[in-house]
Amino acid sequence: MKRGSLLAAVSAVLLLTIPVAAAAALVAPAASAQPDPPPAPGAEDLRLSWSSLGLPSDVRFVSANTNQDFRMPLPAGFTPRRLQGQIHAPVNFGPGFVEIEDARGTFLGAVNLPTVSPDQAVVPFDVDLSQAPSTSSPLTLSFTVRQNTGEGQICGPGQELHISQLTTIYAGAEPPPTTVDTFFAPVLQRLTIYAPGDADRSEQEAVLALASAVERAYQPQPVSITVANKPRDTPPPAAGQLTRAIAVERGTAGLTLTNPGTTETYLRLSGRGDQLTAQVALLRDDLQSMAQTTAARVDQAVSPTDRSGDTVTFGELSMEGKDEVLRTSDLTVGVDRAALGGGRLEKVRVHLLADYTPVDGDDVATLVVRANDDVVHSAELDTSGRVDTAFDVPSDQFGERLTLTLTVTYTPRFLCSSMIAPLTFQIDEESTLTVTRGGAARGGFAALPSGLMPAFLVALDGSSPNQLDYAARVLVAMARVSSVELIPRVVELKSAAASDQPALIVASSAGLKQTDLNPPVSGEGSAIRVDGDNLRVDVERGVGSVQAFADTPRDRPVVLVTTTAAWPLVDPLIGYIEGLPGGWSGLTGDVLAAGAQGTPTDVAIRSDVVAQNAVAADDSSNRHWGWIAAGVAVLVALAIAAGWLALRRRLNP
Repeated sequence: MKRGSLLAAVSAVLLLTIPVAAAAALVAPAASAQPDPPPAPGAEDLRLSWSSLGLPSDVRFVSANTNQDFRMPLPAGFTPRRLQGQIHAPVNFGPGFVEIEDARGTFLGAVNLPTVSPDQAVVPFDVDLSQAPSTSSPLTLSFTVRQNTGEGQICGPGQELHISQLTTIYAGAEPPPTTVDTFFAPVLQRLTIYAPGDADRSEQEAVLALASAVERAYQPQPVSITVANKPRDTPPPAAGQLTRAIAVERGTAGLTLTNPGTTETYLRLSGRGDQLTAQVALLRDDLQSMAQTTAARVDQAVSPTDRSGDTVTFGELSMEGKDEVLRTSDLTVGVDRAALGGGRLEKVRVHLLADYTPVDGDDVATLVVRANDDVVHSAELDTSGRVDTAFDVPSDQFGERLTLTLTVTYTPRFLCSSMIAPLTFQIDEESTLTVTRGGAARGGFAALPSGLMPAFLVALDGSSPNQLDYAARVLVAMARVSSVELIPRVVELKSAAASDQPALIVASSAGLKQTDLNPPVSGEGSAIRVDGDNLRVDVERGVGSVQAFADTPRDRPVVLVTTTAAWPLVDPLIGYIEGLPGGWSGLTGDVLAAGAQGTPTDVAIRSDVVAQNAVAADDSSNRHWGWIAAGVAVLVALAIAAGWLALRRRLNP
């Protein structure tokens, strides 16, 4: 779980019960050379892919004798038993192996490098982790490639080793939480937040704030967070393994673990008015580890503050990197737009500082810097051993994330020699980013979530009992690609529509008639309007959509979840976003829509989004016409609409 600074915000936390005794440390299993001991009563194997733990499931090495460290979380009550994966045939590595150790330097196992042959292109491996410490989470694993090069010469193409599909097998059984701090376990797969069916705005706001805080606290673990309705003052259903239930409703302020130590346990978050959202500060400010009791209360909380100032160092943004280079190497650092502070950005000025091994004689070295694939700087590396340069990156060259890729090429005079030493290149953490703020509101999915910073409005028109769940899941999808917490404030629909603040609105097409909002796709029933009145189409049984557009009259971005017919049309859209490899960042247009067959399509309707995506009209049309083969009516209609609008823009620039 991510740990924030206690100084980031001020919270007064009152612990209401006597702390319980700490659990006894688990004893490490037998050594890897011995058979695994029989599991304890009630224990069972638990397989978790590294991606579900927030770790990379694929690891690449580009040289020998360099290590990569990974902090692997341990589920409560479980001990790590085995590490499994696949090792691919190496490129330009001699005979060798991958050595795996823990943070203490204890040898855990080794995986032989496969020979380069068709029958060993990909080889599965299984490493015993029973000697690893299992008393605290996370467990640090260090991977190092060892090789015997024979003559000690480095020749031919660059080295590369690929390990994929990493999975850890644990043994044990999860104990039910007994205190507030153990409720938030190191590994959490699913959280269900329960709210009364007649939840008022303060309860709705607390639910959304809680969803945002939990997502940020567990990053990069992909926790599934949903909202369900329940009758007021009734307990939620029991939660299963690696899952939790939290009930949010009016009452005496505090967080109370109900039925501790049983399978029926859940956390109750209660309060009145602003007290409800204030309780979320316990998790937001990373104070839950102090609540070693069954109840706690936040009496005062300070809202998260936006980053101040327009200049920030690489060190403050954790944009650090160092590499040993022989031939070519890419060093990549980046930051999401939201971390640069709220508001819009016109451009970012990068002052890049770096140190490297001086290059002289007949050796040749170069540096090429790309900002999201656009070359922004290039130079030869010389005897100075120092990079000191500045360049601008316009905001239209990057979406929600600014990524700098530094390609260093080093060609020594004698390329194949046992005397060669690689060039060391290191980014100076005193490098800076200076932002110039301004510009119009951006439309499209790529403008979010930074467009919602630092705070935004949420409105539900009440036409579906699942609207709070839709809002929470869209919020979590955006929070998952942001390093900054999203701060929702729930208001009524008319207030959100008329405001100049960014907004997330969940409303039916009938509800939208009460407003003057002009989304890219609107309509009623099967009658669909695309881009205002520019095009009208008929889609049998209606269309559900998630839209992100610039509300030009109020100069702000709006996220809209809506349907022209039944609300279940929206369900496959939310699931589609959650299933994308990049989540929200995998969306490219400004409308995600589906009809009765439930097949989502992501299209760009408004011209500003087409320009942002740099999508040529012909390519756009060809891609859209490819959807027609699927035989899905809504895809055909919106594809034709988007292609027609793009063609019209070409003919009438």
